[in-house]
Amino acid sequence: MYPGDLDDEQLLYLVGSTDKELFDAGMDIGRRDCEIASAVMRKLGYVDPVMVGNRAPKVYERIRSIFVSIYRKQDIAMGGHIGVFMYRDIFARIGVPGIVGQARINPFRCVELTQTQLRIIQSEPDQMETYLDQFFDVADVQYGAQELKEPFATIELVVRYIGLSRLHLHSASAVLTGGYDYRGAVQAALLAAELALKAGAAALGLSEQEIRDRFGHRNSDMANFVGAGWASFDLDRVERVLASHPSYVLNRYSAAQPGRREVGHVVMSAQYIVSEVVRRISDRDFRSSVGQPIARRYPA
Repeated sequence: MYPGDLDDEQLLYLVGSTDKELFDAGMDIGRRDCEIASAVMRKLGYVDPVMVGNRAPKVYERIRSIFVSIYRKQDIAMGGHIGVFMYRDIFARIGVPGIVGQARINPFRCVELTQTQLRIIQSEPDQMETYLDQFFDVADVQYGAQELKEPFATIELVVRYIGLSRLHLHSASAVLTGGYDYRGAVQAALLAAELALKAGAAALGLSEQEIRDRFGHRNSDMANFVGAGWASFDLDRVERVLASHPSYVLNRYSAAQPGRREVGHVVMSAQYIVSEVVRRISDRDFRSSVGQPIARRYPA
């Protein structure tokens, strides 16, 4: 049968059955997203078809549209780091796209705010500046945590700690923006900040045992150590943030938990601490790449 003769129902069946075959063969959703079109096209008699540009067969776009319709957007997301921006008292997810080479990124297309909210926020300079601070921080964590410079990229403890920090920060953002009990984000955010500071201490030469014995959960002491090692580390701002955070140990066992807006500030300021460490151990600094420098507003 000529591919153009297939109606939507027939093509849906073909895409769905092919997807199941790939799944049964052990292929995960990310790989199937890449392979489904060529697999279906082969069944339709195409041999090594061109998949991009004007030469791509029309049925290719139909296959892609059908496959995307089978799954939710988050099911086939590329799995990059997510962050959070608190607009008034709602939590909007920030997702920085994965890019290779050079590309322009519009920060306001990377946040899950409604079109009306986006229009309003651009008339509120303080909120717009706060959002850009969060976007730059999330972007630095997204790329910098995976692109550590030497010698840090070869220090196992640095790689492990910053990777775990990113993981817990990701969890905190997912909780806040997923409609769950927002208080569940507190411990993840506090742990992310602590692990980032431990990554900084490891980058400055301390062993895992030395970090444990010397600092425990005393993040302020750890921040002072990191600040002494890197003059560019914004120690004053980091210390103000840490002073505003609840105690990691006490919070773990307390029935009294921060309110909604306070939790939002805990997570966003933890995002800042993680990014501040990442900027020291990588070459990533999105703020410096936007031309005229933009002064940081948040956290104050």
